[in-house]
Amino acid sequence: MKIILIILIIAQAIYSQAVISVDEDLSSNKDKSLILSIVSSAVLPGAGHYYLGNKSRAAAFFWVDASLWLATGITYSYADNQLENARGYAVRYAGAEGAPKDLVFLTVVGNYRSRGGSMYQNSSPDNDEDYNQMMIRAGLPIDAEYPYGYGYIWDWGSSDNPETTARMEKYKEMLRRHRIAKIAFQVSLGAMALNRVLAVFDAVRIYRKTSANFSYLNITPIATPQYSGIFVNYGF
Repeated sequence: MKIILIILIIAQAIYSQAVISVDEDLSSNKDKSLILSIVSSAVLPGAGHYYLGNKSRAAAFFWVDASLWLATGITYSYADNQLENARGYAVRYAGAEGAPKDLVFLTVVGNYRSRGGSMYQNSSPDNDEDYNQMMIRAGLPIDAEYPYGYGYIWDWGSSDNPETTARMEKYKEMLRRHRIAKIAFQVSLGAMALNRVLAVFDAVRIYRKTSANFSYLNITPIATPQYSGIFVNYGF
């Protein structure tokens, strides 16, 4: 009888020292909407994380997206500026008045010295210098691709003049910079889309981690010279 009484006293002493720990993070978002966190992350990366209470990751996704928006705006503006500069340069030095701001057409302007303009200026003209001659040799009307009229006629000048050739090279460099900036712009758009996909997946991961609707109980005995008891970890 005394032995049983001693055991009961010891058990009472042990349980009176129990440490109960509840992990509130496991259920902090159980009443929140997964759909809302996904949609907000897709629209604005970081918004879903902010909604779920994870402000540090929200800030990270937000600043990445802000940087990508800035890069997208800069590359788009630069690409458009270079194309407009090239068109203006062709108007000034090749007489391409009214030329459309179209990359395909402006590339043709850079590939051919003239369109029916310089064949009488060169002492030894190249067969590929004149756009109209190229079309005729191909068995096509000279206006098969572009109308032969205002806005579609140009003449960089004689190839006997090194200055006109240098101008054409400078013009082609403008178009090259436009193409590079356009590629950078497209990469920025792709990165923005990828950032949204990552934000959605990460928001789902956080939601699943912090919206547990089940319970569990872990009991760990603790015995040291200074302290005896049990550690209870209860999650819900």
